[in-house]
Amino acid sequence: MRATRFTALAVMTLVLVAGCTNGKGPAERPGTPATGTLRIVAGSEQESVVDTIVKPWCAARRYTCEVTFKGSVDQARMLAGGSRDQDAYWFASSVFLQLGDRANALRDVRPMFLTPVVFAAWRSEMTRLGFAGRTDVPIADILRAVESGETRVWITNPTQSNSGATVLLGFLNHFAGNGPGTPLTQQQLDSPAVEQGVTRFVKAMDQTPPSTGTLMTECLARPDQCRAMFTYEDLVIEKNAELVRAGREPLLVAYPRGSLAVSDAPLGFLPHDGNDGARRIFTELQDHLLKDADAQAALLRLGRRPAASVGLSLDRPDPAVFNPQWGIQATINEQGIQFPPAPVIQAALDRYQTRYRRPVAAWYCLDGSGSMGENDGWTGIQAAAGQIFDPDQAALNFLQTHPQDSTTVAIFNGGLTGGSPWQVQGDDGVALRDLAGRVTGYRPDGGTNMYACLSAAAQALAGPQPDDRKRLVVLMTDGQSNSRDRAAALAALRAAGVPVVAIAFGRDADPSQLQEVAAATNGTFVRQDDLVAALRQAAGYK
Repeated sequence: MRATRFTALAVMTLVLVAGCTNGKGPAERPGTPATGTLRIVAGSEQESVVDTIVKPWCAARRYTCEVTFKGSVDQARMLAGGSRDQDAYWFASSVFLQLGDRANALRDVRPMFLTPVVFAAWRSEMTRLGFAGRTDVPIADILRAVESGETRVWITNPTQSNSGATVLLGFLNHFAGNGPGTPLTQQQLDSPAVEQGVTRFVKAMDQTPPSTGTLMTECLARPDQCRAMFTYEDLVIEKNAELVRAGREPLLVAYPRGSLAVSDAPLGFLPHDGNDGARRIFTELQDHLLKDADAQAALLRLGRRPAASVGLSLDRPDPAVFNPQWGIQATINEQGIQFPPAPVIQAALDRYQTRYRRPVAAWYCLDGSGSMGENDGWTGIQAAAGQIFDPDQAALNFLQTHPQDSTTVAIFNGGLTGGSPWQVQGDDGVALRDLAGRVTGYRPDGGTNMYACLSAAAQALAGPQPDDRKRLVVLMTDGQSNSRDRAAALAALRAAGVPVVAIAFGRDADPSQLQEVAAATNGTFVRQDDLVAALRQAAGYK
């Protein structure tokens, strides 16, 4: 597929300005560095590095470094779509960089640090599985524990997150019988053995949150629901420091021998008219991160392994960071897997959505009350409906509908309204486009009773679903709901055991009501004023 699959979305983002100039500061003195601006779009995985190292460096040199955090898919789409709003791209790994940079637009791409993807679980769980204290855990042993149902394992959605995509490619390599230095081929991807193996693996995952940050936050908050996960080593180190300070049980890690995947945090420059000055700052920043002794020490304190080191082994590591009691191995002699070319990565991610994952029965409860027409909320819903339901747009976001999915959309005001709910079985393109059209054709009106929709969803999703479908409710509202149906709706949702992704839009939304729904269903609460981004994130739980 061509790079045009990644036409850029206009989404709201969080911009952190590291070192600012307001035009009223002191005049530059002779010998001080010149001021300038560098705009970077980065994965959320780099946030602690930006806060700890990049921002102070920029401020000290009187540079303005604007760092915009985006998800992997949005980064790739921006880059491939020809956006010139940024000077540099900082991906979590080269997986999504390959997808976004098929035109080779980036220059001077270099890995900034390394972190392996590990199997992590609570210490008690690793002991029970027999992995605690072992320095050699073959991937086959981890696979048996996952597929046997001995533990409850989470992974990020591979089509939305670098960590999940990296794990998926690692296991595809394993099922293909490849060694670390042999990349997956399209022929191997097409083989029945690879497809059957990875399908078993993916279907054994208990939850698939859409981002690594969400995975870590939700897993640690629900130790009864999440017993193990695949994630980055450096994030385990960060979170373990927090857990130990709070007196909680830490996570232990195992490195999947035979299929170890490594993220390399590549940072590259995007040349375009008028950003020659930014290139100078970019080069200085790269050199600082890779060569400055203080920066290297700061990266190590954050659990990042130097990109310039020999493999993954460390020289005299700090045991308080690379803690052997957490299973962290300072010396890793195994080579990481070699990622396949972009077309094979593309095919693997497409197949995750349409072939490998479990099908989902998804109910969308969308607020169609009058206030949604007054605050541009319904405009966001209309845009999101096209991004999620229209097959062509969904493919751009790696959110394709599975042939065995069931998709239901209900609009509520004082009750269900607009002729909804509407349901589409499977991935029929005509029906899905019609569904998007029904949503965009609705005009907001009336009051707000989200509980009426939740009761209908709970009733429809109660009990086992055909085709072993998972069940999911996505709720969005901008106001405080009438609560007359609250008790019945919550009871029905608890009885059905259906998780709800509850999205609060705008300043008038009542977070307490939505947080209650999310907590009662082991779901997720999201506060978001960009409804396209919020509903895409919710759809990423498939």
